[in-house]
Amino acid sequence: MTGRDRGVAALPGYLSAHIQERLANEAHELGIRVDIRGDVVHLRGEVVSEERRGDVEAAARAVAEGREICNEVHVVAVAEPEGEERIS
Repeated sequence: MTGRDRGVAALPGYLSAHIQERLANEAHELGIRVDIRGDVVHLRGEVVSEERRGDVEAAARAVAEGREICNEVHVVAVAEPEGEERIS
């Protein structure tokens, strides 16, 4: 990677997109919003478990280039459906 490429990769928009790609590929989460303000990466969205929340943070941290991670991802309870669904 050249010096110019490193400069482009450090831009918030590019880094945000790179983190979102990592979240999709490694944490299997598509609905997480990534905002970068200064040296802080803000993660927002909803997941179904604490484990998934941790996976999201770990995936973001792996490419955040040493920036602080502010994990604002919420765990939401997803109830299993009651009974059978009839398809007619």
